[in-house]
Amino acid sequence: MKKGKKKKKKKRDKTTPWEISTNRYVGFVDIMGFKDMLTRLSHNEVYDIMKKVAKSVSSVQSVFSVDYESEADIDVNVTMMLYSDSIMIYTRDDQQHSLENLVASISTLSDSLFSDGIPHKGAIAFGQMTLDFANSIFFGQPLVDAYLLQEELKFYGIAVHGTAEKSEDIFDDESIFEYNCPLKNGSAKHLTIAPGVSLTEDFEEKTVDTLIEKVFKMRENTSGSLRKYIDNTIEYLDNVKSKGLQILKEEEDEFNEEENGSS
Repeated sequence: MKKGKKKKKKKRDKTTPWEISTNRYVGFVDIMGFKDMLTRLSHNEVYDIMKKVAKSVSSVQSVFSVDYESEADIDVNVTMMLYSDSIMIYTRDDQQHSLENLVASISTLSDSLFSDGIPHKGAIAFGQMTLDFANSIFFGQPLVDAYLLQEELKFYGIAVHGTAEKSEDIFDDESIFEYNCPLKNGSAKHLTIAPGVSLTEDFEEKTVDTLIEKVFKMRENTSGSLRKYIDNTIEYLDNVKSKGLQILKEEEDEFNEEENGSS
C-alpha cells in the first residue's frame, strides 16, 4: 500500500488584505495656517515644513500602525495619507485593536507636530468608508464627519466625533479624556486624544510642560484671533496636566493607604 503524499503546510500570508468597503475609524488632521505660510514664506521654506510633516507621518506609521498580536506575519491596522495640508488616517476595520492603533498613531502624530512647532487640529469619526487603493477611490461619511468637526474646533488638538464615541472601547484608552472643547460658536463636551501623553501612573508632568512651551512659542508669529487658538490650546494642555497629576495623586494616596494598612 502506497503512502499518501504529505500535504504541504500552507504558508501564512504576510499581510491580511483590507476590505474595500467596511465600517472603520477615520481620522482627519489639518495643518493650520497653510495658506498664510504660502504667502508669508518662500516656497522652499514651506517645502521644508511639509517635509517635517511627512517625516512625522512616516515614523508614526512605521511604529504605531502595526498589529503585533496578529496571526499573520505582519498586519497593518492603520494607514496614513498626506495630501497638501491634510492628513487622513484610516483603520483596517472596526475592531478594538484597530482603534487602539489609531489612537496611538494620532496621539503620537499630534505630539510630533507640536514638537516641530506645527499648529494643527483634527478629529476622528466612525462609519462605512470605502478605500479602493487600486483605483484611488476614497469616500465615506466618517471622513466628512471628522473634517466638519475639526473645522468647528477653536483650539489645536484632536476631538472624537459622536459616531466614534459609540464604541465602549474608546473610553478605556489611556490617552482619551472628556473636555469642554472651545468651538467657533460656543463650546461642547467631547472626548479628546491627548498628544503623546498617557493618563496613567506613568504620566510625566515634564512632557506636558514641554508641549506648553512649544505652543506658547507659536505666539511669536501670530496676533488677533489666531492667538485665541493658542490661548485655548494652552488651557487644554493645562487641563491634560491637571488630569495627569490627579491620577498620580490618586495612585500615591492608594499606595500610602496600603502601606499604612500593612504596618
